[in-house]
Amino acid sequence: MRAIVQYQNIKVNVITGFLGSGKTTLIKQLLSSVPEGESWAVLVNEFGEVGIDGDLLKSNEIAIKQVPGGCLCCVSSAAFSVGLNELIKTTKPDRIIIEPTGIGHPHQIVEQLSAKYYRGVLEVCGTICLMDVRNLSDPRYLGHPAFFDQIDDADILIGSKADLYNDDDELRFLQFAKQFEPAKSVVALSQNGLFDQSWLDIVRAQQHIHNDHDHDHDHDHDHDHDHDHDHDHDAVTSEPSDGVMCYQKRDLDMASIGWVADSNWFISSERFEQFLAYLSEASDFWRFKGIIRVDDTFEQINMTQTEMQRRATDEVLTSRFECIFSIDDGYEKHLNTLHKILF
Repeated sequence: MRAIVQYQNIKVNVITGFLGSGKTTLIKQLLSSVPEGESWAVLVNEFGEVGIDGDLLKSNEIAIKQVPGGCLCCVSSAAFSVGLNELIKTTKPDRIIIEPTGIGHPHQIVEQLSAKYYRGVLEVCGTICLMDVRNLSDPRYLGHPAFFDQIDDADILIGSKADLYNDDDELRFLQFAKQFEPAKSVVALSQNGLFDQSWLDIVRAQQHIHNDHDHDHDHDHDHDHDHDHDHDHDAVTSEPSDGVMCYQKRDLDMASIGWVADSNWFISSERFEQFLAYLSEASDFWRFKGIIRVDDTFEQINMTQTEMQRRATDEVLTSRFECIFSIDDGYEKHLNTLHKILF
């Protein structure tokens, strides 16, 4: 404790939300309006080995610490703690924003932040969860335990991308949000990352209990997850082409395939469209995200099975992009097919 005892009352917010819910957009919006005289920092704990969001959030004024390879069921304690402690010591921030992986269970991160080691150092404020309300109609999301664990643990529940909802979507969200105990401190709809910054100081509810929920979500999933480190966190590195590294990660029922390519590598627009078409048709595909050189243009892209955002972006030294799939019998086929298209 001696190493960080000199730092006191640093406010911390954990911002959760399933893949594609808009966490990066919200954090960018928050970072664009940091109160004058305050110093903020961001810790990104991603599932994959490549690390995408840290680069997308990069700012000259805000310290961003990226910790790739996060465990889905718990905190990858060594890397997470080291990254957090380094951020505290080097930046001495007034507030830290933590973005866990979109397919992880956030409760243990909040528990670690509240542990005796950080007592007096960190002030854990309300946890924020973003959700795409349309996913309440998608059995894939309703069947994924992390989707509801993130919502359960939140003090502030935000229906993001509200500009894409109809009246039925909004009504369903508000009815859904009423059933939680303890009640959410804030329930709101938002678009384009808009967020009332005063909500960041909402006090964390003390009644959050991870494994025993009395409310009824009208779905069937089991909260009694076994957060045991005995499962495998398989990571494999390869070089499928000159100047390109491929990083594979498997954990529980999810897998990531990520690539880092040097500035000489690019994919033709025709092949890239094939790549995207293949992903959109794969039933076990969840998300594709990153910055990739297509012909002579660098594109920033974020894609799920139901939505795609892509735009031209500034030139970067390396292309960094990643896919996330559910693990099933088709995983090796996906890897081989994607490599044939890319290389």
